[in-house]
Amino acid sequence: MNNSQLNHRDLYRLPWTLPDNAISWLEPTAMCNLACDGCYRENIKDSHLSVKEVKHHLDVFQKLRNTDCISIAGGDPLLYPDIIEIVADIKNRGLKPIINTNGKALTMELLRDLKRAGVFGFTFHVDSKQGRGNEWKGKNEIELLDLRLQYAQMLAEVGGISCSFNSTVYEDNIIPH
Repeated sequence: MNNSQLNHRDLYRLPWTLPDNAISWLEPTAMCNLACDGCYRENIKDSHLSVKEVKHHLDVFQKLRNTDCISIAGGDPLLYPDIIEIVADIKNRGLKPIINTNGKALTMELLRDLKRAGVFGFTFHVDSKQGRGNEWKGKNEIELLDLRLQYAQMLAEVGGISCSFNSTVYEDNIIPH
């Protein structure tokens, strides 16, 4: 068999090849409800892609890459007005929709709707440099464990959704042992 007969989609899994991308990154909006110190993205109000544009991005991922998870980020994807439709579309494509969020816009009603749409998991970004305001203002990484627990408990209550957390590490938010 020569290279022109190889289908890159048949080659997925270790050893990975160039088309392999276990998690593809989708950003349907640049709008966010926080202003994190370390964010790489400009916060742009009303910057939502159309559903048609988002689905085109997904088509490109599926055509060119071997992926099984779509990481939905932004901005904050929970602010995207058609997030439920996009999650359902990703699920219907046989892929795993994972929402990367700061969690601030998450309600139990939205979480239940996302579960029905087929959300696979959440990755919550929580750190002390996010300028969250309200009761979390000025909290250090250890104190923010309560907020992380709150998000984990929400997902546990709905059930069947993976949960992970990440944080941006800064020199002054590392807590020595």
